[in-house]
Amino acid sequence: MMTSDIQTLLLRDRRLHFIGKHRAAFEVEPLYPLEIFENFVANFDGDCAIEASCKVESDKVLAGRFLIFFVEQFEAQLAKILDFFRRVESRVDVKISYDLLQEFLGKKFDFTKVKRITTGIDLRTNLADSSLKIHFILENYPEKVDTALALDGNSSAALRSIALQTVSIIGFDFYLDGRSEIELYAELTEDQFQQPDTQAFLKQIFPPLVLQRLKAADDFLIGLSKANIQPVLYYKLKYQKELLNYFAINDTAHKVHTFYQHQEVYCMWIGVTQKELEKNKIENVRLYYTQTFIKNGSK
Repeated sequence: MMTSDIQTLLLRDRRLHFIGKHRAAFEVEPLYPLEIFENFVANFDGDCAIEASCKVESDKVLAGRFLIFFVEQFEAQLAKILDFFRRVESRVDVKISYDLLQEFLGKKFDFTKVKRITTGIDLRTNLADSSLKIHFILENYPEKVDTALALDGNSSAALRSIALQTVSIIGFDFYLDGRSEIELYAELTEDQFQQPDTQAFLKQIFPPLVLQRLKAADDFLIGLSKANIQPVLYYKLKYQKELLNYFAINDTAHKVHTFYQHQEVYCMWIGVTQKELEKNKIENVRLYYTQTFIKNGSK
């Protein structure tokens, strides 16, 4: 067997091992379509990253949540993603609506303005509440940000102005009962949110308790979606061990984080609303842990 073939098999096993350890740690049931997603991940041949996440709702953990990040050949990867969706849709009680995605892509989508593309699953006991996901991480593509704003239905001129300058990620949730949602993520890097103009702008929108935690982050996302009453604030932590110094999470979330203190993780995000940050203890939170799988010198 060629060295490259062995490397491919080892990477495939490491990807599945990462997912498997998360499944075992949080007792993720083999709900539909987890097996199809794992096969999709196993059959991928190339560099990627995989994110495992937990959504903590008080004392409940929703842990059947995985994303795979693709870093090249985006048009080809999107075709494979849609093939994965079609396999999921082959079950008679599953319906997936592509309308939002098709309107977003339009007739001429410029894949050279894509930096990353992801797909994944968010599993729930009730099949209708489970969803498939796609995210496009864009670079200098304001026309598509404008399209996404229109699809979201937010007509705020102020939001449009801000979004055109800061939105770089467009996400889609495809529920298995035919519902679909779009979400825009405004992104600020550490260099950007340290600029005086940006700081002045952020102070007009957020209280100190939101901004103080930027000290722990080197990236900051604001999730804008009609599906969320309050925007979800995402902090990419410089050092995952510092989570507890900045975020007073409850015991359930603490158990999630304790597990990942002993795992090889490339980066970590925390997603939380302003309302939760105002509490003495955060009860509802999203915790994300990512591992990279690269053929030459994987981490």
